[in-house]
Amino acid sequence: MSQIEQKEVQTKMEVLSVFNDLTTAPFGAVILYKLTYLDTRGMEKVVIVASFDDGNIELPWGVGIDSTDALQSASREYSRFFRGSPEKRRNPFREVLRG
Repeated sequence: MSQIEQKEVQTKMEVLSVFNDLTTAPFGAVILYKLTYLDTRGMEKVVIVASFDDGNIELPWGVGIDSTDALQSASREYSRFFRGSPEKRRNPFREVLRG
């Protein structure tokens, strides 16, 4: 049986942007979070997380190295999840990307 080593990880998460004036999702908001953490060698890393909050539940949809990358990732996953559904046309991440 192998022994699992536990390490304490320092992380910091902050809201980077909130887009709540969407036409595709009038009752929701796209939220970008900036997650900063130390990797196993002690180097600081930054990841951007794109989530959608519909007023009831907030779910992460994409992760990237910058805001555009995270929004593109989230847009692809959202479209894939709602494939064949009317919701696919109402992709809030695509709306934010189009500006």
